[in-house]
Amino acid sequence: MENLKRINTPLRGPKKTIMTLNNIKKTYGMGDTAVCAVDGIQLDIKTGDYVAIIGPSGSGKSSLMNLIGCLDTPTSGDYFLDAHS
Repeated sequence: MENLKRINTPLRGPKKTIMTLNNIKKTYGMGDTAVCAVDGIQLDIKTGDYVAIIGPSGSGKSSLMNLIGCLDTPTSGDYFLDAHS
C-alpha cells in the first residue's frame, strides 16, 4: 500500500455536482416476499470524480448501476442528473 500514490489533477473552476442520489431505495417483489436490493443510498458525484461500486455478491451493485444508468426506476428517493430530476 505504501507504493500507491494519489494523483490529484486540478480542474479549472469549481467542481460541479453532476449526479445526486438522495435516499434511493429499490425493492423487488418476489411472490409474497419483498427483496430490498438498494436501501437508502446517498451519493453526490462531482465533475472529475472517480467512483467505484464494490461489495460482495448480492449486495445490490448491479441494481444500483441500473438505477444510475436510468435502466430502472427507484422505488423511492430522488435522483438528479445534472440538476434535473
